[in-house]
Amino acid sequence: MSSESRRVLVFGLLACLLGGYAYVTTPQKRGPDVSLTERKERPVLDFRPDEVVHIDLVYDGQQVLCRRTAQGWEQEPQGLPIRAEAVDEFLANLKNLVNLGEVEIGNASLAEYGLSPPASRVVLQLENGEARSLALGNRNPVQTSIYAQVNNSPQVVLVGAVVLWDMRKLVMATQRVG
Repeated sequence: MSSESRRVLVFGLLACLLGGYAYVTTPQKRGPDVSLTERKERPVLDFRPDEVVHIDLVYDGQQVLCRRTAQGWEQEPQGLPIRAEAVDEFLANLKNLVNLGEVEIGNASLAEYGLSPPASRVVLQLENGEARSLALGNRNPVQTSIYAQVNNSPQVVLVGAVVLWDMRKLVMATQRVG
């Protein structure tokens, strides 16, 4: 065998050896990350709108108290009726509000996120006596979400800023034009 043939044979064996090593040690290709494709939107508050019997809402310095009665929704303490559609829409939108992510606050205080005291809040009283609460603070730096606390948890989460629009609509629905 000529020296040229031996060199080709050695390089061929070396190529096969390195190719086999690369094949065995290369991580297997995966499809799309299952955790991302199967991830479902997580609702912020766990309740059914038809279970809510009382709403305590603070928005823009105004407090609105609503109570479900046999005749429909009433504003407390006056007992003035509130359009059921306005309350039902508010509760449906609040039910559909999703957790956009958790915020690592580290050593920061809740005040830095506008949550001590909260800028706005809503407390829902359910017919079984349980309550669900959502405290809202400042907007995030890109102004798309709001820092929030759910059920007085120390965890700060992000929710869509549209919740403020829903709160404003309910406050306006309770105001009488005289």
